[in-house]
Amino acid sequence: MTQQTPTILITPQAQAALEIQVERGGVSGDLAGGLLFGYAPDERHRLVLSFTRLGAEVGFGRRDFSLDQTRTSRQLDHARGLNPQANYCGVWYIHRTPSPELSDEEWKQTQTLLEDPDFPFKDLVCLVLCFYSGALKVHASSFNRHHSARGQAPAPTQLRSTTEQPPTPSAAPRPAAAPAAWFKAPAVAARLTKERERLAAKYQVEPGVAPNGEMIFRLTPRHKHETLAFYIACGPGFPDKAPHAFLLAGGKPYPLSSPGLNNWSARQGLAEVADELIEWLAFAPDEYVAAAEGAMNEGDHAKAADLLLLVLMIEPRTSRAARLLAQAQAALRE
Repeated sequence: MTQQTPTILITPQAQAALEIQVERGGVSGDLAGGLLFGYAPDERHRLVLSFTRLGAEVGFGRRDFSLDQTRTSRQLDHARGLNPQANYCGVWYIHRTPSPELSDEEWKQTQTLLEDPDFPFKDLVCLVLCFYSGALKVHASSFNRHHSARGQAPAPTQLRSTTEQPPTPSAAPRPAAAPAAWFKAPAVAARLTKERERLAAKYQVEPGVAPNGEMIFRLTPRHKHETLAFYIACGPGFPDKAPHAFLLAGGKPYPLSSPGLNNWSARQGLAEVADELIEWLAFAPDEYVAAAEGAMNEGDHAKAADLLLLVLMIEPRTSRAARLLAQAQAALRE
């Protein structure tokens, strides 16, 4: 990676939702993928906030593809609700092989997007989600006009998950962070290290610090429910103060509850809470599907889609949820 190649940042919300798309989408002749929304906080970084999936009905994968025909204004508005600087920033594809190399069709689609008059940046983010032999790996690259003119592949680059968007160069100085580095106190740091070690026995663990100072653990089960990602957050006062847990869909947190969280004591461990949450989530899909149907009846297709994505995170084989999600997403594209 050259120094000029920007590092790609992605919010946990966007990454979790993209992983669900891999579970949903098979490759059946047409390109599997879509557009990314985000912005450039500085010359060295590109930040992905959200995405949308596209199909052949809007020309995705063809040379006549154009942004003004994608019917993605609602999705772009949603991204700008996360950050007003958001715009179209790239493309993503699903591969059912371990190779992240773009096919000819994908390369041409990437070039078409970069050269679209409505594309606002001099380079674009390219994410390839390789799902092969039950394992998912996300590859990031940057594609610029130099690559386009010379027929070159995008330049591989780093992909980092972040729970805090980096400031723009013009942003005003931030006030001092709330409860500064509470998790660095020796006793608390030792407890959090032990909690992470215990969680890692059963879960893939990605820790991060949120803007409000909370320590957040993104958890993905290693054996059952491998497509599910959920979060446990600890704040100042932990372990005496209870953590809280949530799922993310559409950039919004959906709180989780369990007896262990409701009756928390410092003697408990996060691994016990995580195991209990997995058990309780088994009862959640029916409730979420019912709520999604209610939202669709009220015309709130975005909320319905979020709820149905949660269902498919918990249980990907819920065919009723998949059908309803397709209807909700079709309504959003209209």
